[in-house]
Amino acid sequence: MVDQRSIGLTRQRVCVRLLLAFLLTAVLLPAGRWTVQAESAAVMDPRVLADTNKPGVVMIATLYKASISVPEVYMSQEALQGLQKKLAGDILSGAVANNPNAIIDALLLELFKDPLKYLVPTDTFTSREVQTGSVGTGFIVTPDGYIVTNAHVVYTPEETLKVALIETGLKELIDKDVTDFLNDVKANNYKPSEEILNGLRKAAAQFYVNYAQLSHVQNQIYTEMGVAIPGIQVMQKGFPSELKRRGEPTPGKDVAILKIDKTNLPTVTIGDDTGLRTGDKIYVVGYPGAATFNPMLATESVVESTLTSGLVSARKTMPGGWDILQVDAAMSGGNSGGPVFNESGEVIGIATFGSINTGSGTEVQGMNFAIPISIAKQFLNESNITPSESQLTKIYKEGLSLYNSRKYSKALEKFREVNELNPGYPYIQNFISESRLAINNNQDESGLSLTVILWIAGGVVLLALLIILILFVRRKYSFTVARKPADGPPPPSAEGQPPGSGPEAPGEPEASPGSRPKE
Repeated sequence: MVDQRSIGLTRQRVCVRLLLAFLLTAVLLPAGRWTVQAESAAVMDPRVLADTNKPGVVMIATLYKASISVPEVYMSQEALQGLQKKLAGDILSGAVANNPNAIIDALLLELFKDPLKYLVPTDTFTSREVQTGSVGTGFIVTPDGYIVTNAHVVYTPEETLKVALIETGLKELIDKDVTDFLNDVKANNYKPSEEILNGLRKAAAQFYVNYAQLSHVQNQIYTEMGVAIPGIQVMQKGFPSELKRRGEPTPGKDVAILKIDKTNLPTVTIGDDTGLRTGDKIYVVGYPGAATFNPMLATESVVESTLTSGLVSARKTMPGGWDILQVDAAMSGGNSGGPVFNESGEVIGIATFGSINTGSGTEVQGMNFAIPISIAKQFLNESNITPSESQLTKIYKEGLSLYNSRKYSKALEKFREVNELNPGYPYIQNFISESRLAINNNQDESGLSLTVILWIAGGVVLLALLIILILFVRRKYSFTVARKPADGPPPPSAEGQPPGSGPEAPGEPEASPGSRPKE
């Protein structure tokens, strides 16, 4: 026969387990929703991505200095005589109009075809100190100041450098040569066009590039960071930078590693480019020259980096056999060396070069290229450098998260902590000011959020229901156990005594109906 007590216990256990399962489901379902939200939160809002990473993106300025010796120039009389004969024939044939301005234009246009045929150096040299510079972008990967950028941002081959030094350092000399040449032209009221003036400057520059001699070439690299000083406009501050490792400019592995002597620096997060596919969203942060040094903008705007966005257009191959990322995000001179982020705010590439229209010589937007971060990792690994997030960046991110949740009092505490540890931390003063303003305007929501309050209340209700249901089950399945009478007639009772009132028989006493057995 089935034991009624066992049945009752089994039913009670099943119900308790069902209730526990119900409670766990009620608790875990919202947790599951939170998990989904956490996964989707990995995709950053572009504004959060910019606020999070801009402090770790820096401007890289490279300054070149040199001594340059240049010869004086005179016109080759033999070449001029040949040119005069040619022009005379063109005038007679009607190819050139017979007026002074047309003749001078024709003479100069012919000279521009081969300037070194007509411009000849003398034995007299003069020396000048000249300098030039270039600007790019970089990003900090360790709290103690290791920075990744492009090689071509911090290194220029000698011949290319010579051209840059002459075009910038000898600009005044070139302009003087052009003016002197035009004064030597004895035509009344001759007004050269802009095309003629540019041609004369290029001819003079070509002469100096060919005959000038460089010496004592020096370069200095500076990392420029935005510094927020209380009560003063945002300022730019430069730190001398040491070149630790360098690849070759494009088409080589165009990567360089710099080091500045600073600690507690903002950092960016290094990601992985191997999973990138065509169509993936990307963001570029940097200092494009057209926006950074636009003359229409205030000087303090120089410190503000620019965010552009786009897609991965293709994954192509460089001559060395390694991959390059083609992207359609806007980039221009100055973006070189800057980080390319994925939607999670991780660096997956380095903005490196664009495309040039071979006909006009102008940049073609939407056809830009980024070196995968995996290439930069090779340089970091070979230099025993391990990217890591700084403690300041961690605190700053916590502050941003609170700020974006409108918990301005708690965010202000984090921002103040960052400011105390590093008063020059970029953009921190701005967030401190905005947090204070929000608090003063009663916009602070640093107390328990409505969502948290609802979950706590829901948990209390569920616990109360659980207790009530358990008590209900215990009452419903309470039980008694009655012993079954033995087979056969009841034993005879003692004479004169009612059954059950006489002396107990040896052995275990019988349980009367409705009584509980002794334990």
